[in-house]
Amino acid sequence: MRPTLFEGGIFGFDSFSINGFNPSYQVATCYMVCNGKILVLKRNSHASAGGKWCMPGGKLEKNETPHQAVIREVKEETGITLPPEKADFIQTICIRLFTPKLDYLLHLFKGVLAPSAPSDYTVTLNQEHTDYLWVDLPTAQGLNLVAGGKEVLDLLHNLFVVRNS
Repeated sequence: MRPTLFEGGIFGFDSFSINGFNPSYQVATCYMVCNGKILVLKRNSHASAGGKWCMPGGKLEKNETPHQAVIREVKEETGITLPPEKADFIQTICIRLFTPKLDYLLHLFKGVLAPSAPSDYTVTLNQEHTDYLWVDLPTAQGLNLVAGGKEVLDLLHNLFVVRNS
């Protein structure tokens, strides 16, 4: 698959698809689903990508696997304990931001919560976020997302909706 351009960067599915790709860190993020709704968080205006919407996730700590990181980050950012067996690895994406030039790996996971109303889950935000929404995919795609967020959601839509049609 060819690399995908987005406003401010590019992503691909292997390091060879982006010339000179050299990641400086790794991030794990979770596409959390409950009854057809996905959880998105609004970044604090003082945080990086302030005021923009994203999925729960964050940087891997030293000696941490992507799977461990996504479980920890979901808990830290939302207060929701995602059982390890419910965090399914989807794909690793190589991302390059153009200004400033920054390469990193994004490990995508899908977490499916027990089938109840999303409002049954108490979301407790940490200091990195100011709001959250449980929304359908088209609504999420219309939000002011972090750089590359729309393209990642499009990828997820293609993986989970188009292939299952």
